[in-house]
Amino acid sequence: MSHPNPMHAEDQQYHPQDAITPSVKAATITGAAGIFAAACQATLHKHNIGLLGTFTKYGGTIAVFTAMGGTYEFFRKASANLREKDDTYNEAVGGFVAGSMLGLRGE
Repeated sequence: MSHPNPMHAEDQQYHPQDAITPSVKAATITGAAGIFAAACQATLHKHNIGLLGTFTKYGGTIAVFTAMGGTYEFFRKASANLREKDDTYNEAVGGFVAGSMLGLRGE
């Protein structure tokens, strides 16, 4: 007969995760991707809008990219901490809230 391993029960215990630091990192990375996307939009514009035009005319793109990345990571970690489970529902919650950022933009 197999005896239960006491270390196995320890492995199943949930350990809380920091939600702020990964959210800032994700927002930084997706914000950089947003700047790249805005620069591509500015390049494809018919008139020369200049470097600042990337930020003034297409700043909404940068903001949405930044908000989506930070929001996804924050809600993924916060959901795991609140539920004390690390499963796929956390990614679903993060994806739902991050996807709602597109709806908030109003386009």
